[in-house]
Amino acid sequence: MRTRSPLILSVCLSLLLSACGWQLRNAQVVPEDLGRLHLSAQDPHSKLITELTRALNLYGVDVVASAADAKYSVVIVDFKRTRRSATLNPSARVSEFQLNEEVDFLIVDALGNQIIPLSTASIERVYEFNERDVLASESEERLIRDGMREELVRQILNRLSVVPQ
Repeated sequence: MRTRSPLILSVCLSLLLSACGWQLRNAQVVPEDLGRLHLSAQDPHSKLITELTRALNLYGVDVVASAADAKYSVVIVDFKRTRRSATLNPSARVSEFQLNEEVDFLIVDALGNQIIPLSTASIERVYEFNERDVLASESEERLIRDGMREELVRQILNRLSVVPQ
């Protein structure tokens, strides 16, 4: 039996997988011809807008400062962030916190017509709070919030993927 080159096998496998629609995770989330995009929010310098701009730039989308220069606009209507106690320990002190973040947004075209109606991207996480090591717990919360923000960005990008071309 003749053996095939690993390169030929990997190329064949790649062609087979791409032919059936399979793609790498997070590969080409937004359409290639999305063009220029404007981001509108109450706080244009928020961490969410910064993260969303970075992600869009990674996918080759030009984020412009003016809605007049853009084909579409993502309008962040509201951003809510909450933290509440989730569980208590036997001493009636907080042992876990629940973190929630929610973004209400819509997507409009250059004429102001709603392309994607008001949508909500939301995420919830619970983390263990150690009252003996408050600094470590605060660092853990900060890391979890960063991950939550990335997930919110992914959800918004997923909505952009259904924008009609």
